[in-house]
Amino acid sequence: MKKSIILLMLSVLIPATAKAGGYRVALQGARMLGMAHAGSAVFGGAESAFFNPAGIGFGTGDNAFALGVSPVISKVKYQNAQNLWTAQTHNPVGTPVYAYYTHKISDVFYLGLALYTPFGSTVKWDKDWVGSHLVNEISLRAFFFQPSFVIKPSDYFSIAVSFIAASGSISYNKNINRFMTDGQGNRTDITLEAKDAAGAGFGISVAIRPSEKVSLGFNYRSTVWLRSRYGVATINDNPGFLPEHDHFSAALPMPAEMSLGLAFRPIDKLLITMELDEVFWSVYKSLDIDFGHLPDTRMAKNWENSFTYRIGAEYTLNEHLQVRAGYYYDESPIPATYFAPDTPSLDSNNWTFGFTYKMGKLSVDAALLYKTEKERSDSYDYYIEGMSAPRFSGSYVANAIVPSFGIQYQF
Repeated sequence: MKKSIILLMLSVLIPATAKAGGYRVALQGARMLGMAHAGSAVFGGAESAFFNPAGIGFGTGDNAFALGVSPVISKVKYQNAQNLWTAQTHNPVGTPVYAYYTHKISDVFYLGLALYTPFGSTVKWDKDWVGSHLVNEISLRAFFFQPSFVIKPSDYFSIAVSFIAASGSISYNKNINRFMTDGQGNRTDITLEAKDAAGAGFGISVAIRPSEKVSLGFNYRSTVWLRSRYGVATINDNPGFLPEHDHFSAALPMPAEMSLGLAFRPIDKLLITMELDEVFWSVYKSLDIDFGHLPDTRMAKNWENSFTYRIGAEYTLNEHLQVRAGYYYDESPIPATYFAPDTPSLDSNNWTFGFTYKMGKLSVDAALLYKTEKERSDSYDYYIEGMSAPRFSGSYVANAIVPSFGIQYQF
């Protein structure tokens, strides 16, 4: 009997372990962010180590560095008009970072090194809020280290292959169900922490520049499965019949991405870039948790591939100053009836602005992203409690402001 009760409680344990546009974070370069993060066909700078490593072959100078950070200020609001439920997140400021280095070995061979945070998010609702049986707080961060080897056999074409080593951490807290308490009336919740998640993948990219005014780019990064074998589960405000601790193993996909880009100069001072990105979220079929002693759980997700459409521009005012602007539309990968408050990912409109100030070999980059996410009324239908499956439905709206700062040095 006790085991069946535990199984019932844990069947709703993990709705997901991430949030935010899926949980992709597109903040890997202050210069590129200024023009809608459309960088797969913009070659030469150290940011190419991420956006298109093959583009390193078209750089100037033998070495280039880039460092940057992007503070994320975001908020999500929830409302269920039928039951008069309202809530909003109180997310701490996130800080995705990047660091790049590129090196010219010869006229044919080049090297790129990239460290960045392509996936991650933090969502913090009020503890014991109306959706606490799905999530109270969740945090995900993944670091990718990507060395790339570039071959440029001609003045017009280069290709790169990359290896990706990933590490990450996940923390997730939710109430066991809508009613369970300890002897003092405190709601019973569980915290999952995995600090040892790791995985590996690869990348392939192509850069083509048929003339000084036109460039084409292709970039692909494979799926990377972050796997944790030594996660720790802790049950708080225990009613007495659940274990205090257990260990678990789990895997979460960092989905494959493909980018196709075009950049051209209608006049010498103006660069226009366009890009189509696809993120292969369909790899995320379910989240499976294998416990050491408690019954294992499986949560169907069935996410869908999503596209992002980008257009940006850069104008050179003088030898020191470049200004930028851009727009992109980002699709949510979450299908209807799978929409939970731990992953409030909405279709969004995104406007970007930025500039670079050059001082010899050193450049200072700054950008600003303003994101408005479209209101969505949907539900999560896969929470099981007893013999019923109560839907958690409502409307969500969200927005975010992201300043980005970086420096580049070429020599």
